[in-house]
Amino acid sequence: MPVSSSLPLTLRLTTFASQLTLEAIPAALRQKIALHFIDSLGCGIAGAGSSVVRDCARVIRAQYAPGDSMVLDGGAALSPVGAAFLNAAAINALDYDDGYEIDGRGMGHPGASLVGAALAALGARRISGAALIRALVAAYEINGRVILSQQPGSERFRQVYGVCQHESLGAAIAYGLLTGSDARGLENAFGLAASLTPLPSLHKYNWQQRPLVSFKDYNAPAAEAGVRGVELHYGGIIGPRDVLAGEQGFWRMMGSDRFVQQHLVGGLGEQWLAQHASFKAYPVCRWLHTALESFERLQRQHALSAQTIDSILVTGSSTLAAHFADARPQNETDAQFSLPIALACLAHGVARQRWSADQTLADPAIRAFADRVTLVVDPELDQLMRQQRRPVAWVQAVSGARRLTGERIDYPLGCEQHPLSRRQIMEKFAANLSSRHPPALIERAVDALNHLEQCADVGAAIAPLLK
Repeated sequence: MPVSSSLPLTLRLTTFASQLTLEAIPAALRQKIALHFIDSLGCGIAGAGSSVVRDCARVIRAQYAPGDSMVLDGGAALSPVGAAFLNAAAINALDYDDGYEIDGRGMGHPGASLVGAALAALGARRISGAALIRALVAAYEINGRVILSQQPGSERFRQVYGVCQHESLGAAIAYGLLTGSDARGLENAFGLAASLTPLPSLHKYNWQQRPLVSFKDYNAPAAEAGVRGVELHYGGIIGPRDVLAGEQGFWRMMGSDRFVQQHLVGGLGEQWLAQHASFKAYPVCRWLHTALESFERLQRQHALSAQTIDSILVTGSSTLAAHFADARPQNETDAQFSLPIALACLAHGVARQRWSADQTLADPAIRAFADRVTLVVDPELDQLMRQQRRPVAWVQAVSGARRLTGERIDYPLGCEQHPLSRRQIMEKFAANLSSRHPPALIERAVDALNHLEQCADVGAAIAPLLK
């Protein structure tokens, strides 16, 4: 469904979103985005019990009005803006939520912001699975095009970058479509959401002064900005026109030194960039995943137990060694950036939704194993990270007289080059639900969501899971 190139740039995208039909979306992509909704929902249900989300919930419920929008923490429904914030915070809380990757380069956590905003549209209205998938495909597609079009050069990346702030625009698409906005309304909401977008802040995560920032990727403020932009539009507020275009466009506002218009609109409706959305196999920062898979394969191959491993040597980039070697994380968020703790959790078979829990971090066995992990830098892998932002790594384990070498993992598990199967994603969903629900309810939920596109009322289908 090509869109006229004579339209202003931003309106071209919002016209594509408003005119998109379910039939125009390839079946494989519809199924994939349905899985991203399911995966995000499971991550949010498990993440709702984290200390960050509990603290957020107290603040949000004190500051935002009650309403009809669904929330993942099991509390009372909220107004849409508050619900979007809390939902996105919950989905991202365990750092187990999806990503967007091209050739191993990560560019955000779209599910937290986009699904968090979509959930805020549920409750007040009946929304079918088909309508939800259509809205999320449009949101993932536009979200991916926005971030790809404004990727900075390597020097600018070292100066300023935002991991998920651009997702305010994807959140506006998801929520706007599900609440009835047309193309021009979405364009206005885009301008408002862009103006409300949180500042890019990757380099101010407190890398040198732990603890790390609680929000990590700022999905919650991005989701909030997107939904607020739509609600302000409905209230008659005027935003910037054609906010994506020109030398002062959104790309410049986000601190980039580059804008490639072809990435934003080239092949729109014919080439689907949403296919680059990825899943996570481990509940930690994506840059740790290749080392974890190298170790997990080694563990399986040699039937290694935590007690038989004397030491672990991880070979990776200087970024990995500088920022991810903390064996004594101060809280749940810090734990999601600790490779020694993650390796200890794998070695001890800790349930993945429990990796960053306080009880896990206080476990003497976990701490002792973490102390036996060392990180070293390989020049080739360091160059890949510096130039391509590809987190390649491999692991060695010493067990008695044996020195065992794991495979070099070039792409994180769950991306396009190294995918997870549908079965693995649904198993992850069920495991995440197990933190709050009994097996019988989980089985019913899995069965219902396996047929999401045919669901007549998504809100009613998932309501039992949010108690």
